[in-house]
Amino acid sequence: MAYNLIITDRADEMIDEKVNYLLIKFKNQQAASHLLNGISVLYDRMEDNPFQFPDSKDPYLLKRGYKEAYISDMDYKMVFRIDGDDLYVVGLFHDLEDYASKVME
Repeated sequence: MAYNLIITDRADEMIDEKVNYLLIKFKNQQAASHLLNGISVLYDRMEDNPFQFPDSKDPYLLKRGYKEAYISDMDYKMVFRIDGDDLYVVGLFHDLEDYASKVME
């Protein structure tokens, strides 16, 4: 079953912020490209089977049904929830961020 992937406006903004941070602050086009490729791979996997990803480690988000998907070889995670056939991506966070307080829909 293919899930309908919905990227929230806030998640889209967060992705842009992270990519621009890598490009502008660190001038690291390779890292930015790796991040974008990792996101693309996660999107494909999420659409195919979002249940392969673990539940959120944060108790507040766990109660609300959020899951986390990590980008391979990077310290970024995507937070999302499943509602029927729809999958809502609500944010992209660095591991060091307090992401639970930033999840908004």
